[in-house]
Amino acid sequence: MNFPALDNIIWAANFLGIAALLLVLLVRRRWRQFPIFTWFMAYSIVVSAGMFLISRYSTPTVYRIAYWTISGGDILFQLGLIFEITRVVLRPTGTWIRDARSSFVLVGVTGTAVAAGLCLAIKTPPGSTAGIWEIRGDLFTALLDCGLFLAMLFASNRLGLEWRNHVMALAQGLTLWAFGSAVSDLASIFLGWTQQYRVVQLFPSFLYIAVLLYWAVAFWRPERVRAPLSNEMKDYLVALHTRVQYDLQQVTRTRDHT
Repeated sequence: MNFPALDNIIWAANFLGIAALLLVLLVRRRWRQFPIFTWFMAYSIVVSAGMFLISRYSTPTVYRIAYWTISGGDILFQLGLIFEITRVVLRPTGTWIRDARSSFVLVGVTGTAVAAGLCLAIKTPPGSTAGIWEIRGDLFTALLDCGLFLAMLFASNRLGLEWRNHVMALAQGLTLWAFGSAVSDLASIFLGWTQQYRVVQLFPSFLYIAVLLYWAVAFWRPERVRAPLSNEMKDYLVALHTRVQYDLQQVTRTRDHT
């Protein structure tokens, strides 16, 4: 299989972007907080090199089989990234913040159902050459990423949880790329997969390269140090601690006398 020079340039830029990001995650030790994200980048390095070799030295049939097989792995890793972002934001101490799980699940299930309904309702216009099922699959994944991110954003804002720099960068990049992919897929349905509209089909690839660079810079930088507690807040916490101790003593005495 032979691809145009532009496709080769995009592949090389994508490979270098992934390699640079993976190096940042390892050198700056971000893999400790984001292990799934780190494994996804390592997986992407292997996939990128493998698909390049298959495209050069194998048949189109083998390439299609490998493409669809790898697509399944990409979906699983993208769902894993949503889980990882959720874990960092909604489970900062290792346990779910009260009411966080129910809010996230409710909005997430609703968003998944809406994404599935929209994808199944899409039909190819007469005369279009778009591969409808391939676009439906890509569109569903993109809408699912956006929907789950919005579910997590809704839950965290409702509970007043703080987002740190790195997890915010990961979520923003993933959502931006998913939204761009969804727009590209919808445009391909109506315009078709022809060379005339090649730029529409390549838009997610260019966007993903930009997101990789954004992630590399964001994860290289240290996170913003949390502002220290004000004197008023310190006094409030001390008073609250004293009050809790007093109430506990009263409860203990009452129980001992009964």
